[in-house]
Amino acid sequence: MSKSAVTINYEIRPCKFVERRMLLASLSRILGAIRKEQEYQYIGFGGCSFTDFKLFHRELQINQMMSIENGSYSEYKLELNKPFQCIKILRGDSNTVLSKIDLSIPSLIWLDYDGVLQKYMFEDLETIFHTVPAGSIFIFSCNRELKKGNYIELEGRITNKEDGKEPMSPEEIKEVFGDLVPFDIEPDACTPEKSFYTIKRMLDKKIQGTISDRNLSKNENNNFRLLYNIIYQEKRGAKMFTYGGIVCNESINIDSVCLDNFDFIMKSENEAVYRIDVPILTHRETLALNQILFDIDKEEKFIEDKIITENELMEYKKIYKYCPSFHDVRV
Repeated sequence: MSKSAVTINYEIRPCKFVERRMLLASLSRILGAIRKEQEYQYIGFGGCSFTDFKLFHRELQINQMMSIENGSYSEYKLELNKPFQCIKILRGDSNTVLSKIDLSIPSLIWLDYDGVLQKYMFEDLETIFHTVPAGSIFIFSCNRELKKGNYIELEGRITNKEDGKEPMSPEEIKEVFGDLVPFDIEPDACTPEKSFYTIKRMLDKKIQGTISDRNLSKNENNNFRLLYNIIYQEKRGAKMFTYGGIVCNESINIDSVCLDNFDFIMKSENEAVYRIDVPILTHRETLALNQILFDIDKEEKFIEDKIITENELMEYKKIYKYCPSFHDVRV
C-alpha cells in the first residue's frame, strides 16, 4: 500500500475534489449522449474512501463496479468501508487483475495511481486498449515528477541526496522506459515544466500503437480521442497529472456531444495543459466572492481590499463551480 493511502484523506484535498467534480460533470454529459441502453462498468482503485465509486454510482448510475486493491488493507477493513454492495473488491496488482476482468463490456476506467510513472502502468494500458469497446472512457493519473531518485534503475548514478532530486536526462529516461520514450525527446523533457508533456507523449504513443495493432488484427476502425490533460499540486503535496479520453469509431462520435462549455476539455491536440489551482479562501470570503463574481467593479474592490489577488480571482473564476465547501459537523 502506498504511503499516501494512509496519510492523506483523499476526500478533502481541494484540487483533487475540483478535478473529480470536473470529470463527473463532463462524464455525465458524455454518457448521457452515447450510453443509450448500454450498461457500463466502473474499474478503479477504491482504497478505503471509495470516493469515486460513491460519485459514479449515484450520479452516473453505474451499478457494476470493481475496485482493484493491492495494499495492506485487510479484507475485513475494505469490506467494512465499501459503501455499496455493487462494488466488487479484487485483490492483486493491476497487471494481474485487469487481465481477469471482462473488458469487452463498455467501461469507465480510472487508473488513479498516486505514485510516479512506472513501466507496469503501460502494461495496464495495453491490456485495456486491446479489448475495451468503442464508447469506453479511460482516465489515467500519476505523480508527474520524473526525478532520478524515483527509479531504482538509476540508483548507481546517485551519489548524494541532491542527485536524486534532479530530473532525468534523455538517456536516463530511455534507460528506464526503453522504446516507450519518443525518439525525439528534448534535453529538458523531464524538468518540472515539461514532465507532464513527456508523460503525455509516452501515453499517446502506447495507446495509439495498441489500438493500431488491434485495428489491424481484428479489422476494426477504433481511435482514441483525448479529452483530459490536467495538472495540479495540492499545497505541499505531490505534482499530479491526469490524462484521459474516449475510444471512438464510426458508431461513437464524440464531436456530436456538446462539450464546448467545459474549458478543461481538450478541443484539439495542440491545446495547452489545463492547470487546477484552488486559492486559499475562508468560508466567508468564498460566500462573499460568489455573490459578486463577474461584476467587474465589485471584483476590483475585492482586489483593492486585498481579500484576493488578481491572479487568484482569475483562477477561482475557472473552477468555482466545482469547489468544495468543508464544514466541521458536530454530532
